[in-house]
Amino acid sequence: MQTITIESVLERDPDDWLQAFQDSPKLRALYEVTEQQIRFSRIAVRVLGVPIEEDDYFNSLYTLSQNPSVYILSEELNKHIEQKDFQALQSILEQHQQTPKGLSINRLIAMMYGHQLIPKHDDVTMNRHLQLATIRVVERFRDQQSLGLLANDFRRFLIDMVKWLKNHWIQWAKTMKPTDDFPKVVWYGETTISQRYFLLLLMELGCDVLIFHPAAIDEFAEVDVTNMFSITHAYASQTTLQPFPDKLRDRQATVGYRSSQHFEQLMHDQQSGVYRPWQFKDFMPRSLTLRMTYDDIFIYANEKAMVRPKFEVIGNEVVIPVIFAKISGVSSRREEYWHYMHKILASPQTVFVQEFPYAKASRANFHFHYKHCLVNGELSTERILQSDWWQYDELSLELQQAIAHTIKTSCEQPLLKQLPNESKYDLQLFLFKQMAMIPKEILRLLQSFDYSQEVPKLVLYQAPQQPTLAREDAALLAFLNRFGVDIVFYNPTGKLDLEKHLQEDTFDGHRLEHMVFDLQYEEPKQQKPAPDKMIKKLFNRFF
Repeated sequence: MQTITIESVLERDPDDWLQAFQDSPKLRALYEVTEQQIRFSRIAVRVLGVPIEEDDYFNSLYTLSQNPSVYILSEELNKHIEQKDFQALQSILEQHQQTPKGLSINRLIAMMYGHQLIPKHDDVTMNRHLQLATIRVVERFRDQQSLGLLANDFRRFLIDMVKWLKNHWIQWAKTMKPTDDFPKVVWYGETTISQRYFLLLLMELGCDVLIFHPAAIDEFAEVDVTNMFSITHAYASQTTLQPFPDKLRDRQATVGYRSSQHFEQLMHDQQSGVYRPWQFKDFMPRSLTLRMTYDDIFIYANEKAMVRPKFEVIGNEVVIPVIFAKISGVSSRREEYWHYMHKILASPQTVFVQEFPYAKASRANFHFHYKHCLVNGELSTERILQSDWWQYDELSLELQQAIAHTIKTSCEQPLLKQLPNESKYDLQLFLFKQMAMIPKEILRLLQSFDYSQEVPKLVLYQAPQQPTLAREDAALLAFLNRFGVDIVFYNPTGKLDLEKHLQEDTFDGHRLEHMVFDLQYEEPKQQKPAPDKMIKKLFNRFF
């Protein structure tokens, strides 16, 4: 019997992706049927954010849901699995784990097919097409995980694939012929790792897929390394994730409202240089430490982030140019030394530290907590946010996500030096534990941080009689530097402190003229009242 192959070809940059999605593949430019092969184009689009007229966005989603040929998916995927299927899958996974390098993918799929874990089509061509597509997606999972098919998430991935192939795919396609239109799928909202790979499997099969996330979070950026999508359509605005619409919205935008929204978009476009308050609250902060002279510190400290050099918005990240400087010694112009320090301290978004150690130290064992947050060898921000030890759940969700994101970055790319005989894992565990104990006054500082506006500051003064900076303090400074906070560290004695703990080039070092060993912090002097104010006081006293 002659074998017929099914090949779906991704259509790049469709002129009207929404219309192209709704059209039959038979109406597209590529559609070929021969005795050996069936070739057709497919549409796949990531839709991030929302347009100016938000109602139109949700009404379009509702309209799509009323199309009988479109399947709407979200977190409500059918999770049912038959007991016999679960037991068969457990047996296969046990053999996989007991094999030194794991079962080969072909062997794995063959065993699953033999146990009827992969649903069988009546059509031989469709049957073979499903097996080949499943193999390609398992290969993709293997290649994208550091531990391959021995990764912790592989068991969950495989169980979920069996559930959804049986509960969704075969229900849609059991009577399909190779020449029929393949299912059209709309996904709305957030995804788990398994859900992302299931959607990639649907694409491999030839389904048209639209993925909508109104908060503009691109969860497919990491798994779409081979460009499985036609385009990524990004709107200028974002909104919070809302339930999928169950009816049309009645509210109509007036001409004035539309004009004002359009003006708002033009004025506050991410590249315009003019940003409205909290425009980037849903974005992730990423710092860029500026290299500067001693005098530059006091120039840029008063500048908002958006006017500092190299401030930019890249994808869902805001790049915040920051100051991280150590000032050793004291200037010969003593009044100027204090004047500059007091000028930085005058900023309302500043925390001043004079007592060390500042950060808490703990003997608690965070090994279990750290391991629980690892997915395929990498920290998962989702698991961090859901952990029992997470003490920041009263903060806004956006700030919690930014903190978790910065914890992940700080652990995976440590700025701290490793101690002798300390493994990289031990260093990461130490950093992870310290970032679970951020001081409350620092959290308040971060709560008021609007990424494009005033940059919060941490100023530290190491008085000679104070104990030296602890490693826990250095870990907190590294975290805050990653988050986008200005840090200025004063040490009049010039002794080593940051240098002992932080990687080279993490901060700027500035050495002033004199090393002083008995200099206490000097409070700002009270300004003398102007002569006219003194006369007024005297006048008020007598009259």
